[in-house]
Amino acid sequence: MKFIYLIFVIIFVLFPKIALSSQWIEGNKLVIQGLDKITARIQTFEVDVGKTYKFGVLDIFVERCVFSKPIFKPESLAFIKIKDNSDRLSEVKFSGWMFASSPALNALENPVYDVSILDCKKIDKQLKKSSSVEGK
Repeated sequence: MKFIYLIFVIIFVLFPKIALSSQWIEGNKLVIQGLDKITARIQTFEVDVGKTYKFGVLDIFVERCVFSKPIFKPESLAFIKIKDNSDRLSEVKFSGWMFASSPALNALENPVYDVSILDCKKIDKQLKKSSSVEGK
C-alpha cells in the first residue's frame, strides 16, 4: 500500500500540470449577442474581460470568461453583471454565470432586451514592431 501511495506522490510532484489540470481555459474577450425587442435588431459585440459595454440602457460588465479545451465538448461560460440604467435608480438586474450552449438556463429577464453569450476567446496581445525597422 505504501508503494502505491509513493507512486502517486511522485506523479503529483513531478507532473503537477497533468495531475491538477483543468478542462477550462481563461479567456480575455467575450462575444455577446444582444436583441432589442422593440426594434427587433440583433447586435453582436466583443467585450474585454474587466470592461463594461453599453447596450441600450444596459451596462454589461464582464468579470470572467472561460472556455473548454479542444479535447472536451465545446462550451463557453462567462460571469457577467448587467446594470439597468432606464430610471434614476440604476440597479444590477443580473449577476451570474451565462452558458453559451444554454442561453435560457440563466438568462437576463428584461422586457426590452435579451442578452446571451456566444463565445469566449483568448486573444494574444500583439507585440510592438521592432524599433530597428523604422520608416525609410
